[in-house]
Amino acid sequence: MAPPHLPVAGRRPLSLRQEFARKSLHLGAAAIPVAYSLGVPRAALEVILSVAVAIALTTEVVRRVSPWGGALFARLFGSLIRGHEERSVTGATWLALSCLALVLLLSRDAAIAALWCATAGDPVAAIAGRTWTSMRAPVHGHESRKTIVGSLACAVVSFAGSWFLAGCPPLRAALIATAATLAEALPVNIDDNVRVAVAAGAVAQLVA
Repeated sequence: MAPPHLPVAGRRPLSLRQEFARKSLHLGAAAIPVAYSLGVPRAALEVILSVAVAIALTTEVVRRVSPWGGALFARLFGSLIRGHEERSVTGATWLALSCLALVLLLSRDAAIAALWCATAGDPVAAIAGRTWTSMRAPVHGHESRKTIVGSLACAVVSFAGSWFLAGCPPLRAALIATAATLAEALPVNIDDNVRVAVAAGAVAQLVA
């Protein structure tokens, strides 16, 4: 039996409104590559992201070991959590870890491009795909699946950010966007924040 402070597994999928709220929070992280491109020092971003990671990891521990902490987490964020995240690391924690790794490991322009793909291209893909799916078959609580519309949205947004924010030439930006899009669409059991960050970051650094 699941601990009383954790939500019960098998919960209903996120509704369209919940999905949009979740991805809106995800899009807020796009301020990181924008700030980097506008001249915020790398050291400052490292500190900010390190604090974010520390908070995220502490939250992950507290919500598991403390009934009070688990109940509070469920009350505040339960409506935005996917079923598999109830007993595993949340997407928000993976995103924070991925962003910190990109800033620490990559050159400035490569990091900006990869950060943009992870914080903007990925959530835009989900929003576009879910909107398209709901327009065609408006079923409440239907989980988002990968769609051509979502992949196209991811590619366009990732390309634009890599080109304009990171200053990558069009061909380089296209390669980075393609890597991010393919990673986002892969049907593998790895968090998409990690997949997109690793794929876009690797390509961005290789073609830098």
